[in-house]
Amino acid sequence: MGTGLSLNGLAGVWTEAVKRNEPTITFELRNGRGRFLFLMFFDPEDESTKDKLLLFLQNSRQMLHLKLYGAHRKGDFTIYLNEREIDQIKRELAVTESRKPFDIVRFIETLNHGIPTSRSLASKIQLLRANKSALRPHLPVILDDHLKTELVGPMELDETRRPREKTLRKLYLYGTQSPEAAASYIETLKKQNCTLRWREPIRNTDDLIPDERG
Repeated sequence: MGTGLSLNGLAGVWTEAVKRNEPTITFELRNGRGRFLFLMFFDPEDESTKDKLLLFLQNSRQMLHLKLYGAHRKGDFTIYLNEREIDQIKRELAVTESRKPFDIVRFIETLNHGIPTSRSLASKIQLLRANKSALRPHLPVILDDHLKTELVGPMELDETRRPREKTLRKLYLYGTQSPEAAASYIETLKKQNCTLRWREPIRNTDDLIPDERG
């Protein structure tokens, strides 16, 4: 499976996200020449992103898909890295063979110390918008109907349903209001048990007009 490494530094920010009912985590860490964007999208109803960590290597433009093991509510987060993934991290750091051997355990320990314990929803939204291009290949997994990016409006749900995070999350990426306003709006939607309706952008007005030329 690879080398098992503790990422228990995630415990604080993960617990905060669960308590706030904000199952999305984003933050960026720098280490030497490397820039590492951490992304977690989780929801009890969404098995596709459960216990998954997306680690985007900013310089080399590579995305690592890492499974998170351990009892998260007890603060246990463990990843397993294979040789290919370790090599990708070394390329991100611009580590050369002429230097002393790269110590992946020490590297992960350093990352652990840098992981924030708290992140406002607005700061998460801002970082997601700044990295929209990196997320584009992964939108089918983290968003419902990812091609529908034009906001129609709110829709109230009955008492048997709850707004899906994968739908509300579209406002993070495609909302036109400030990150602070988007965060406040999402909080209100959840309190009112409302979701959002989206549609695909109209790219050609001819799509709306029957072709009467034939």
